[in-house]
Amino acid sequence: MDYVSFPRKLLIERDHDWNIVSNTAVAGVGSYGSTSIRSDGGGLWSASINNIEFRDKTYTLLWRAIRQAANGGVNPIIVPRNDITWAPLPVPEYGSIFFSDGTGFSDGTCFYQNVIQVNANGDTALRATTMNLDLVYCGPLQGGDSFSIKHPTWGWRLYEIANVIYSDSTHATISFNPPLREFVPDETVLEFDRPCCLMKLLTPDAMNLNVTTWPFSLATVKFIEAKY
Repeated sequence: MDYVSFPRKLLIERDHDWNIVSNTAVAGVGSYGSTSIRSDGGGLWSASINNIEFRDKTYTLLWRAIRQAANGGVNPIIVPRNDITWAPLPVPEYGSIFFSDGTGFSDGTCFYQNVIQVNANGDTALRATTMNLDLVYCGPLQGGDSFSIKHPTWGWRLYEIANVIYSDSTHATISFNPPLREFVPDETVLEFDRPCCLMKLLTPDAMNLNVTTWPFSLATVKFIEAKY
């Protein structure tokens, strides 16, 4: 199924936060301190995109259109994680890719092509938190980098690297969270250029908009990962 994406035109927020919301039970305090026990299978991603600047009328109209597509949190949408400048790029982005006559689409946008090429090396089981990678074209990976996988059933899901162990310059093993939402076959493509996650509005009113006529409006939206 194809889902609407939260538009990159609106990803001009002043700040944002992405965190895993978890259910954790804390046992009684013993001689070595308290013990935390996870009871949620890894938690769900939450995202708060804060103080988005509406620079003209088109931003307001686009916001309202996405709000209708989200339908108060009934319909999932794809939400990009706006950390693109932190991606492990070996070279700068390709930039805008035009038609052969040098033009783009009618709305001013152009084609897009990934720069980073990373594939799964071998099958990886559901709920796994480690994975072997083929680094076809990629700069050095490190803990804190994020990536996405488009799962056949559950769609785009976001993961964050904890640790990287290189076996050579083109092969690495990573540990990450949350656990895999779905079985990952050998040679599955990992999305490092533009990580994203299938999410819903946190609450039905999460895209309410208070329009300011001068100098410009600011808007905030909160999402939670769509349950899988």
